[in-house]
Order: sequence, then C-alpha cells, then structure tokens
Amino acid sequence: MNKHLFKIALFALLILFIGCTEDEEEINVNQVTVEANGLTESINNLVPEYIIEEMKSLGMPIYTGDSPPKNLDNSYLATPLILKGSNISKDIIGYKFPDLYLKLHNQDNNLLTIKIDYLNGNSTGKGIGSFIVGKFSSFSIFSEIITIYKGKTSSQIFVYSGTIAEDGIENLHVAGFMVPTNVKFTY
Repeated sequence: MNKHLFKIALFALLILFIGCTEDEEEINVNQVTVEANGLTESINNLVPEYIIEEMKSLGMPIYTGDSPPKNLDNSYLATPLILKGSNISKDIIGYKFPDLYLKLHNQDNNLLTIKIDYLNGNSTGKGIGSFIVGKFSSFSIFSEIITIYKGKTSSQIFVYSGTIAEDGIENLHVAGFMVPTNVKFTY
C-alpha cells in the first residue's frame, strides 16, 4: 500500500513541477530583448542615437525597458496638443495643433510591436510598423508612418511617449521627423 501511495505522490509532484515550469515560460515569453540603452535593435535601427538625444534635449521623455503596459489597444484623443519644443527655428513654441486622434492596435508584448493610425487636422497616418518599449505604466512607441497631408504622401517617424491611466494616456508627448531609412517591417 505504501508503495502505491508513494507512486501517486511522485506522479502528483511531477505534474505540479511541470505545471510551474509552463507558467514560468508564459511569464517570460519576450521574443525580443532590449539593448544596453533600453531600446530594441529595431528601434535603434529606425532612429539614430543623435535623434534620440536631440528629442531628450527638447524635453521628450523616452521610456525604456522590455515590459510596457499591456492592452494599450484603444482609440485616444490628445487635446490640447501644444508645441513644447522644436529644433526648427521657424516653429513657435506654444503653437496649438489640431486635436490628435490616435488608434493603437495589434499590440504584441512578446515581439514589442504595436500598430498606430492617426488623424490630426488635415493629416492622416497609417503605421507601417511600430515598436514599443517601457516599464510598468509608462511607454514609448517608435513608429514609421505613411502620412497623407493635403493629398501629398510622405514617410515619417513618430515617437509617442506617455503613461497609461484609468481614463487614457497621461503626459502624452509626440515627436515627428523624417529620417532616411531602409528598414523593412515584416510583422
């Protein structure tokens, strides 16, 4: 009888051990890692370091890390959208842009990707590919977007940084610029 009870206990422990291993794998499933600067290789290939440093010097927060908030998939309204900094001499600090309607969708925290579409006055944009990093409730999204403005199309890089809250995104910062790129998105 004791021999039979021992086999049952051993079998139960084996199942319990296998169950814990699978749970651990589900928790640590990132297929993409961040580099020393806290950004993914894809982000570092998309946006040169000197541009990131320029954005930071103008007050743009860049959140790093491999655990951005989950479930950002939603539509958001950014209003008012005020110019806080620029390296373009003709820009007017304090300028109020039209409201920004931002749609985040298809977030994948295993690949650290997300898709973005936007509407901003006469400008619309559809994401080609976007990468997300961050930690806890703060995130930064780096996105190549095809923009249409007054019938003309261009490819631009946008960076969105903010903190997710119960009622939306707090402290949303947006940076936009053109960078020559040969990056191809395949997801």
